[in-house]
Amino acid sequence: MRQACSFTLIFLWIQWALLSLEIPSEKDGIHILPSQEIVNEDFFAYGKTIEILGTVNGDVYILGGQVFIDGVIHGDVLVAGGSVEISGTVSQDVRILGGQVIITGHVGRNVTAIGATFELAPVADVGYNVVVVGGNVDLGGVVGNNARVYTSNLRFSSRVKKKLYVCASQMRLTSKAYVGDKFEYWSNQLAVINSKAQIRGEIIHHPSFFYSIFHGKVLRGFKIGSKLTGLIMNFFYTLAIALIFMRYFHARLELALSVLKKRPFHSFLAGLVLVIIFPLLFFIFLITIVGIPFALTLLAINMIGFYSAKILTITWAAKQLFSRFDFQKHQTLFFIFTLIPYYLMTSIPYLGSLIALVCLFFGLGGMALSQKKFHDTR
Repeated sequence: MRQACSFTLIFLWIQWALLSLEIPSEKDGIHILPSQEIVNEDFFAYGKTIEILGTVNGDVYILGGQVFIDGVIHGDVLVAGGSVEISGTVSQDVRILGGQVIITGHVGRNVTAIGATFELAPVADVGYNVVVVGGNVDLGGVVGNNARVYTSNLRFSSRVKKKLYVCASQMRLTSKAYVGDKFEYWSNQLAVINSKAQIRGEIIHHPSFFYSIFHGKVLRGFKIGSKLTGLIMNFFYTLAIALIFMRYFHARLELALSVLKKRPFHSFLAGLVLVIIFPLLFFIFLITIVGIPFALTLLAINMIGFYSAKILTITWAAKQLFSRFDFQKHQTLFFIFTLIPYYLMTSIPYLGSLIALVCLFFGLGGMALSQKKFHDTR
């Protein structure tokens, strides 16, 4: 969550900077920095296609459909694009938000990326750390320090000099894989590790809490793993946000609860429609030049709205369960009593995802309908 919020703030800042500066752009939305050109300041660009072949003695900020960096950057690179390829040299950090991300060059310090697909090619090297959130990740090349990967599918053939942390549904370590220290991963499936892969430290596997129960591992000794720790942290974070809502947005919260009580079916349908429309609008805006700033703004709104929606649904459920008591007087206590079983149920494989999705639909729809009602009554 913190990583996603950091990305949102970073790219909203890029959006403001790009719109507030007069940036040269070529015809048809194509911007090229020639190989012989040297820029002795920070470089900003946006357009359908961005190619950096020259040298930039500063940081690089880019919004584009297709982004190619094959030059030399003596600073940081921050990119948001449909497809991003870095084959040149970046002396500092690289931060990327993209659909398809490919790195075949040299990065002096850290790489942080969010993308549908991510590839660190075998010829690439990163000086310090790699943090990747993606649908499919192919990690090759050399990583000078630690690597952290959050994905559905991972193919690992990289040389990570220190520790490797992975959260994935499926992962495969090839014969070229090398981990200089421990390999720790979170998955309901065992990692497929080639017999020639080299892992110098300990291999630690964290299955989900209920998976461990079903396989009898908890009976050998109860240990609080990172899954349970993350669950507890998420619990208190949700409680903190809920307390802020109750304290500072009480009137708006009550309006949304009233809408959920009177129109639960309409709220559910509205939430379902919004879950479909929001991502669709995001990708439509992202592939257009003019719409990219709107896409990034919509991304921030989605993150806030999707996370806050469950708080509204849980509060609504608590109000129904404890309707015979003085709910307003003990609202926080009743919310906690409802929040605990919510997190326990969402930890159940498959069923938990369904419960979380239903809560999202109700909460998001209730928020949207109450917002409409609020403006109609003004």
